Amino acid sequence: MNKSAHYILPLLLLLSSHWLHADVPELTCPESPNCVSSLASGKQNIAALSFDQSDTQGIKKKLLATLQNWPNAEILSSNDQIIITVFTTPWLKFKDDLILIIRPNGTVDVRSSSRVGYYDFGTNRRRIEKLRAALGDKTSTDAELK
Repeated sequence: MNKSAHYILPLLLLLSSHWLHADVPELTCPESPNCVSSLASGKQNIAALSFDQSDTQGIKKKLLATLQNWPNAEILSSNDQIIITVFTTPWLKFKDDLILIIRPNGTVDVRSSSRVGYYDFGTNRRRIEKLRAALGDKTSTDAELK
């Protein structure tokens, strides 16, 4: 994927009201194993984040506060329902994208994917599970939380 696509995706996410009300097929993953998504199937599937409340603004504040304190994370954009964050690896400066979509029912659909490479050696899955743990969400379906 070229560099301009990484700038166009966040813009499209923020400008399109379609993203706010429909299943978001764009949150599915490519066939490469360097991505996890709550809307993917098979091995790339990961449980959505779940909150006891349906206060989307409260959920957004909690997510932003958590992400702002993570090393190597930069929040690129956020609106009422979508948060886009990029993570940069310290040594090789690889970039991974995290997209969070806050739903009115208190769930948050997630997608974490590497921009380059084929394998991520579980990095994106661990990132989501680390976020889940930081938020106190107990809905993990992953036994490999480390």
